[in-house]
Amino acid sequence: MKAAFLTSPRVIEIRETPDPKIVKENQVKVKVRSVGVCGSDAHFYMDGRLAGWVVKEPLILGHECSGDVVEVGKGVKKIRVGDRVAVEPGIPCRQCEWCKRGEYHLCPDMVFYAVPGVHGAFADYVISEEDFLFLLPDNLSYEEGALMEPLAVAVEAMKLGNLQLGDSVAILGAGTIGLLCTQAALAGGATDIYVSDINPMKLEFVKQYSKNRITTIDASQTDTLGEVMNLTKNRGVDKAFETAGTFETFHLAPMVTRRGGRVTLVGIPPFKEYPYRASDLFDRTVTINAVYRYANDYPIALRLAAKGLVNLLSIVSHRFSLDEIHKGLEITATRSDNVIKAVMNR
Repeated sequence: MKAAFLTSPRVIEIRETPDPKIVKENQVKVKVRSVGVCGSDAHFYMDGRLAGWVVKEPLILGHECSGDVVEVGKGVKKIRVGDRVAVEPGIPCRQCEWCKRGEYHLCPDMVFYAVPGVHGAFADYVISEEDFLFLLPDNLSYEEGALMEPLAVAVEAMKLGNLQLGDSVAILGAGTIGLLCTQAALAGGATDIYVSDINPMKLEFVKQYSKNRITTIDASQTDTLGEVMNLTKNRGVDKAFETAGTFETFHLAPMVTRRGGRVTLVGIPPFKEYPYRASDLFDRTVTINAVYRYANDYPIALRLAAKGLVNLLSIVSHRFSLDEIHKGLEITATRSDNVIKAVMNR
């Protein structure tokens, strides 16, 4: 098969490589149709590493994917050849304490696409397991199937954030995850959503999702904290979602949240440590959660998309072939050409 290998920072090589093979009875071979370019792909592309993961050997990136089933193992019962599927890209051990609690995203032995040591989906084929494949409804495209992965992150954020009907919400960052968190918060019943970013184009873009429930704040021109406090009559929001992964937004999240409110950290930060001021947390009893992937969220994400409660195609700004995927990685990593979400299609 053909695949795109990251061989060193900012170097992608298109190579012929052997097809992945089914080696377990519950495995399924999927012909890849669409793959989203994620921020984690961009980190690996630019730096050859992300957090504690370091690319030491050529690696196929890409984990947000969908496609067609072309082969099934002997033990597969529900998935059939020809099915259109969204692929959840992590396979847990199913035996550890966290798996048995249903928190399988915390499995210490998780096998996850495009993490060093595990090839990803910028390729012709991937191997998955039956219970991590989800049938695509007829009204959803392959691109929407691929974007179930970041939507699942947004769903997990809403669950951890304990979003309630009528909540006021701050979304700090209007990138892919911020836009999806905004849509998920709308679907979940948030009535007042304050979205901040330093990019006016993205702020203008987010307005399409609601005319009376979204207020945008240009953080390049306005003091976001002061504006949120003014808009909420010095109360703060019920729930804040940090979706940019920057030092500034990490600091800002508990500050814009009301006493007894809840902060959910969703963005991936480039820094390892951040010292919160004790008074921002203890005096106001702010609860802080951090999102790490997702668990049992794909079915919810699929229902939201199939019922039209989120618009996934609205965030796709750029499309590339496999041979052009270096361009998708480059613009995502450099945030150029007004990119919102790049997708590779086969």
